[in-house]
Amino acid sequence: MLMSNRSQFGFILILIAFVISITFCLNPEALLRGGYDLAIDGLVVSRTLMIIFSLYLLVKIGDLFINRKD
Repeated sequence: MLMSNRSQFGFILILIAFVISITFCLNPEALLRGGYDLAIDGLVVSRTLMIIFSLYLLVKIGDLFINRKD
């Protein structure tokens, strides 16, 4: 029923990384610093990488739930 402390800690770390990556996807201005207004190509690339990383973490969380031992 309950997960071990180690698996709970891993789940929390994955969840924190997922929340941070979703935040960067929804707020792309946080990826740009002042003075780099012409770096729109870098913004597109970094936003794409954040979406890919978010999907990877979502699959990882799903894998943890599927392979969880009761």
